[in-house]
Amino acid sequence: MLRMNKKVEYALIGMLHMYQKNEGELTTAKELSQSYNIPSEIMGKVLQRLVKAGLVRSVQGVKGGYQLCGRIHQINLNEIYFAIEGPMQIVHCIHQRDKRDCEQHHACSIRNPMEIIQKKLEQFFNTITLKDLENAIREDGHLMKIKLG
Repeated sequence: MLRMNKKVEYALIGMLHMYQKNEGELTTAKELSQSYNIPSEIMGKVLQRLVKAGLVRSVQGVKGGYQLCGRIHQINLNEIYFAIEGPMQIVHCIHQRDKRDCEQHHACSIRNPMEIIQKKLEQFFNTITLKDLENAIREDGHLMKIKLG
């Protein structure tokens, strides 16, 4: 079963928390850790990756913190996933340069179907924006569900 890891979940939680703040208001790693019971070390690393990817900006200093980099309607789930985990891959060999590195290379019967599933999953993740997730929260309380079609 496909599953996002905790760091991607934490990134989504943090970014949605930042989105709900007033314009110009900052969020700290400590605030996120305490509010959502997330280990502070892990939350700090997640935020650093989001900053490096240009999805979140960091403000240094005593009253510093983090905030979204403005483009909430454009930030999609694929970008967030990539910032935390790197390229999505549903099977080990998807992003390998030389497919012959796979032990089943000669006998593999699912390579092409897996590539199709991979592409469709990436396309789907590209269509879900942070704004869509925020709308889902507003519509359904804290139950996050995405309407498909």
